[in-house]
Amino acid sequence: MKKNLRNRIVAGTIGAAMLLAPTAAFADTTPTATTTKVSAADKAAYKAALEAYRVALKAWQDTRNANQAAYKAAIVTYRAALASHKTAVKAIDATFNTSVSAARAAFTTATTGTVTAAARQAALNARVAAVAAATTARATAIAALPTLPPKAVLPTVAPKPVAPVKP
Repeated sequence: MKKNLRNRIVAGTIGAAMLLAPTAAFADTTPTATTTKVSAADKAAYKAALEAYRVALKAWQDTRNANQAAYKAAIVTYRAALASHKTAVKAIDATFNTSVSAARAAFTTATTGTVTAAARQAALNARVAAVAAATTARATAIAALPTLPPKAVLPTVAPKPVAPVKP
């Protein structure tokens, strides 16, 4: 109990000493006002630099907008070419599928009922030849398609001009 009371007294004394003692943190310091006058030459130089910055910024914006418009136009052209290519490939595939289906149908018609082995083999050979011819025609048609243009590259933007520092 004595020890607890002694600790309380010491803590209270230290706290009171800290509150009542003057410290540098609480010292009354008045900041000195620093007024620097900007010369007329500095103001004129700043205005000229600001006007040059505005001109450079406008030129930068115009260049950036022109590059972005050209990129968008190139992407539209690329997408149109891609859609045209897909449509052509679909038409070629449809023709190929029609030819293969016709060959299968001819084979099925030729082999219905009781047929001899020689007739079955002849029908099979005809189907294989028709599918091979359709495959060759499809490959030739796809090779004859025009090549796709390369995808447009996103334009790089030059760094934005830096505004002048006010004096």
